[in-house]
Amino acid sequence: MAHYSNIPLVRIIIPVLAGIILFTRIEYYFSLPQILTVISAFILVSLIIEWRLQQNFSFRFSFGLNIMLFMVFAGYLLAQGRYERNHPAHFSNYSNENSLLRLRLIEPVSEKTNTYQIVGRATHILSGDTIVKVKGKLIAYFEKDSLSASLNYGDIIFIENNIQEVRPPQNPNAFNFKNFLANQNIFHQVYRRSGQWYQGSGNEGNIIVSFAHQMRQKALETLEANNISGREFSVASALLLGYRDYLDEDLQREFAGAGAMHILCVSGLHVGIIFLALNILLGFLKKLPRGKIIKTMVIIILIWFYAAITGFSPSVMRASTMFSFVAVGQSFSRSTNIYNTLAASALFLVILDPFIIKRIGFQLSYIAVISIVWLQPMFYKLLYFKNPVLSYSWGIITVSLAAQLGTGPLALYYFNQFPNYFLLTNLAVIPLTGLIIKTGILFFIVSPIGFLSHIAGIVLSFIVLVLHNIVRIIEGLPGSVSMNVFITFHETLFIFGLIAVTGLFWVSAKKAFAYAILLTGLLLSVSLSLRQIKNDRQQRLVVYQVPNGSAIDFFSGKSCYFLACETTLSNPRNLSFHVNENRLRMGTSGKVQDLINPDDEVFAGNGIYKRGPFIYFAGKTIKIIQPENATDFPDVIEGINYLVLFQNPRISIEKLNELFPGSSIIIDSSNSFRNSQRWAEECEDLGIDCWPVRAKGAFELAIR
Repeated sequence: MAHYSNIPLVRIIIPVLAGIILFTRIEYYFSLPQILTVISAFILVSLIIEWRLQQNFSFRFSFGLNIMLFMVFAGYLLAQGRYERNHPAHFSNYSNENSLLRLRLIEPVSEKTNTYQIVGRATHILSGDTIVKVKGKLIAYFEKDSLSASLNYGDIIFIENNIQEVRPPQNPNAFNFKNFLANQNIFHQVYRRSGQWYQGSGNEGNIIVSFAHQMRQKALETLEANNISGREFSVASALLLGYRDYLDEDLQREFAGAGAMHILCVSGLHVGIIFLALNILLGFLKKLPRGKIIKTMVIIILIWFYAAITGFSPSVMRASTMFSFVAVGQSFSRSTNIYNTLAASALFLVILDPFIIKRIGFQLSYIAVISIVWLQPMFYKLLYFKNPVLSYSWGIITVSLAAQLGTGPLALYYFNQFPNYFLLTNLAVIPLTGLIIKTGILFFIVSPIGFLSHIAGIVLSFIVLVLHNIVRIIEGLPGSVSMNVFITFHETLFIFGLIAVTGLFWVSAKKAFAYAILLTGLLLSVSLSLRQIKNDRQQRLVVYQVPNGSAIDFFSGKSCYFLACETTLSNPRNLSFHVNENRLRMGTSGKVQDLINPDDEVFAGNGIYKRGPFIYFAGKTIKIIQPENATDFPDVIEGINYLVLFQNPRISIEKLNELFPGSSIIIDSSNSFRNSQRWAEECEDLGIDCWPVRAKGAFELAIR
């Protein structure tokens, strides 16, 4: 790795990123007087340091420290300035009574199972004769009809200005869609049925972006019209054009399990292949006057033309920016540092959108490239092959190993799985991906010529079929993927630290790095051990919010006991989305036992006892009230801690309070909205502790 002093842009971007992250953590908004005060303080400190340096040069470290802190503040201000929700003109700051919100579609319409999804930018609020200019983005879902299906990027629509904030996760440790959208400056969402929104006239989309989306649509139609169909069409459209709407769950599972998911998202690999091919094909331009500059300009133009064909998807934009800076760096006569080039491209992207650093694609892209640049040469030097095929294969293995070492910890943190045969997969898919991209480019070039496009389509479809079959075979091998692997954020950092200090020790063999390896390994071990001890001792009750269903987990150590209704049990997707992630984090995934048994049958487990509708767990007594036992009221029973209402039983809260005095009531999500609301109001009137899961989200009780 280069010496720190030789990579000034890296020294700039690190504190800038720190400032952006700091803003996302605290979201404190500096006023203009406060900003001017802080900047003045930095200037004053700089003058004092300059005066001090004239007397004692050993004080020079303070000058660098002051500059670094200023860059942190600059990154903070950059994020603050782009955080639209704090802007006075954000549409959420205006009254929504009897007003219309004018939206411009800033992305193509995305088709979901039951709706069409649009992302719009608010431009104006119309209230009577008053028109107010506003800003801000929102996500909207429209009922499927011919009008919503005809919407395009740049179209104008009007909706009533009663917009809801995006709700936080309703279940513990579930995917945080609210944060995901907030990283894109989207904080509100809305659903509209047919007739509850209106389409305006004209199109206000950017001409270049509109042209790019039209090109991608034309490219998709060209693929479909030339012997490419079914799953081959789905894979080809994703691999060549970054269009993933046609990928079904089975395809995504196969590619993810084999460790080949990265090829289905047009990114650094694809643009890198095109960059290397163009570098070779246009090599003759260097012989011309100013040939290097001409070659660089042509490469950048063609890379961005390809980005346009893919519809300027975010991953392609990142990769195109990165390789554009690499091309510019190569055009200079003197050698440039690759880390500076990467830092320059990242800084450019961060200035355009500071919150891009929170996106998984951005993190994986740059970590993969940095890992390849740093680690791959060290791995490659370990073995030497005269045979070109073996040398090429070894190159692919070392690139894959370097990239996987860099991105593996992050992939484990986000996706909780690891493809065990990634080396085998990449040996096959990387050459095939390169061949598919080159064949695809040739296919689009000859597409106007009927018989040539027909032949190219057959060849392209065959190569994609071979790729898919190889991926499917590898994914089907025993032990192809390690599932349900959970690591915390801090453990992810420890693993990254361990990889980094091991690499530094390999390069320099300094004793300090050996100690750092031991310390980082110790910290990782302590974190894993403490988490295991905590999981072994846990006792927790969770009543989940599952759409129109019941789902309760009883965690006792590493054992999990599950009680659910038939609606929930018959829908594995609901379990996967709403329940499984929490079990994984509790350390009980794959160790779940159902509490499904007849009412007259006794069940006893680790810390739990169930008989009929009564459950005794960790010192708490719970009674399940269902329609079949709602009228089977016994005499007054005291000592019941929680009553859980299942599936709309016909009961009176007042009667329940008489029969089970002092009990808290949990209204689970299998009950209708109307019943949940009515019972919650009755509980409030009677002073009964109540938790309506539909309204408040999952109920959690940590007993230990």
